[in-house]
Amino acid sequence: MGRKQLLLFPAVAALTLASCSGVKHNIAEYVLERDYTDGYKILQLTDTHIGDKDNTKLHYDFMDLTIQDADPDLIVITGDVFTFASQSTILEFFKYVDGHGIDWTVVWGNHDEQVYASIDWVTGVLNTYGSHCIFKDIQDDDVQGNSNFAINLKKDGKVFEQLIFMDSNRYLYGSYFGYDYFKQNQIDWYSSLVDYTTAQNGGTVVPSLMFYHIPLPEVTAAWEAAKLDPAAKINDGVLQEEPCSPKYNSGFFKVIKDKGSTKGMYFGHDHINSFLVKYQGIDIGYGIKATDRVYYDDAWLGGRVITIKADHSLEYRDIHHTYAEVK
Repeated sequence: MGRKQLLLFPAVAALTLASCSGVKHNIAEYVLERDYTDGYKILQLTDTHIGDKDNTKLHYDFMDLTIQDADPDLIVITGDVFTFASQSTILEFFKYVDGHGIDWTVVWGNHDEQVYASIDWVTGVLNTYGSHCIFKDIQDDDVQGNSNFAINLKKDGKVFEQLIFMDSNRYLYGSYFGYDYFKQNQIDWYSSLVDYTTAQNGGTVVPSLMFYHIPLPEVTAAWEAAKLDPAAKINDGVLQEEPCSPKYNSGFFKVIKDKGSTKGMYFGHDHINSFLVKYQGIDIGYGIKATDRVYYDDAWLGGRVITIKADHSLEYRDIHHTYAEVK
């Protein structure tokens, strides 16, 4: 296991919360589209923490092992993409990912404002990146955060599956200092998105998967329930550190469950937690750390492939590699 390190906030880092300006947009504006193909494969990478002082080529060579093994249709990086990265390092990383010729996207994590640029600048780059990047954030809207959007996977002219991407925000400076939570305007946005998609689908709820960074408070209950019911464990992953979830529970999980759309929720944040379990009918899981930056478990480096099958069932494959393979 790698040594856990304390990350200090540099003076140049933008540590304020991403704010919303209050302009309301039609929910349809947040939706992008791609075609669904049978056995659609999503590779989840998480917590890359790319920074200026890194040997980025080494990290890229390492991630290449996972990407080649996965052969995905879509790469999703679930937050903490950067730490202490300059604009040139940020652009270099985007070019690296795009160079694989595979659709890709990101959601932001709590460390992604700790760069030598504003989060609005980084978000703006992705909004106009083109090529294989699939990302959209409406920067003048009334929804908290900088990565709230959806990708509809279309089949025979209809939405077959929906991929929902949300910004779990950064830090809370209020009644306590800690990790932030999904705001009510984001919860309302999620509800509106599911309702809109259901209406577009003739009243039938469309199955969806959710990607974000900081786990919801229910992640602890999910793990405890799985310990009592081994059948709920989907992989061999474990809980090695107490989840760093928000102290405040916004009630988002109940809304997600009640809406009946989301069948899987995937996140990162706690680098050495790796479990994937079924909890109250929803697959809930930590991703596998994609690099050895900051702290890590040598046995759990790589990524996870999530396959959406033709009957909407989900199949998982955890990919593990070590840096010894590229050094």
